[in-house]
Amino acid sequence: MARGACLCGAVRFDVAPPYRWFAYCHCSMCRIHHGALFGAGVGVEASRFAWRAGTGEIAHYRATPSFERPFCRHCGSKVPAMSHLADVMLVPAGTLEDLDARPRAHIFAASKSGVHEIADALPRFAAYPRGVGLPVFDAPREPLAHVSASAEASPASSSSGPAAAGRCLCGEVGYVLDVLPARLVHCHCSLCRRSRGGPFSTSACVPAEHFRFTRGEESVGTFRMAPPRAYGTDFCLHCGSLLPSVSPEAGLAFLPAGALDLPEKPLPAVHLHVGSKAQWEVIADDWPQFDEAPPDECAAELF
Repeated sequence: MARGACLCGAVRFDVAPPYRWFAYCHCSMCRIHHGALFGAGVGVEASRFAWRAGTGEIAHYRATPSFERPFCRHCGSKVPAMSHLADVMLVPAGTLEDLDARPRAHIFAASKSGVHEIADALPRFAAYPRGVGLPVFDAPREPLAHVSASAEASPASSSSGPAAAGRCLCGEVGYVLDVLPARLVHCHCSLCRRSRGGPFSTSACVPAEHFRFTRGEESVGTFRMAPPRAYGTDFCLHCGSLLPSVSPEAGLAFLPAGALDLPEKPLPAVHLHVGSKAQWEVIADDWPQFDEAPPDECAAELF
């Protein structure tokens, strides 16, 4: 048995093998909703799944008729839902502790983010694997409309318009960047896994003055862990999509890389908190790794 929970612990559940599937999903909807480069889902037979607490704390959102994308209303973590099969639950793998299984495939590999390369040898499917007859939907893209210098624009805005844009899955919240990020930061800590539901989080960082919301700030929910833990997330209250967080102390905006509409160009990366990574995750690339946070002398270069 593996125990699962959302980031704040309000929603808790148990699962047990055998598992029907374990796949990474690169579709644009998963990337926006999870705020990660891909989602990671485990198919659990309904008879091998049990809620332990918090079903009343789940917010329900459905982007397509195929299945729900529920989340914890307090912390925004992705939580289990019934899959397209009536007897199988779809469980975000990152929310599970001691999951004794290994990923088996990449699905929607044709829709992957252009800022990274799939480096492992797992089988890849362009969309759904063979035998799954569900329709394919693409998440709407955030247009890079020209933004003139105005009271709504940041002081650092370029007169030629934003460099990149992002949005939540339901479209209530939109945001733009005036500069492109230079690298990706993958964090493998257990808190990021529980928040995103995948093996790690991936953030793109830009100076805070080069980021702004274009709409929907009133729809941004915030969760912060109690001190001394300085961890928190921001998410759409309507659909649960992970959203950018701004750190005034660091002077940086931390953006969910999978949700950004960036140029199709792989970016250099770094892996943090590798000492806490999930036992089922294999890091197959050659980017630098740190067991915990990077030393202070490296931080300026990495962020």
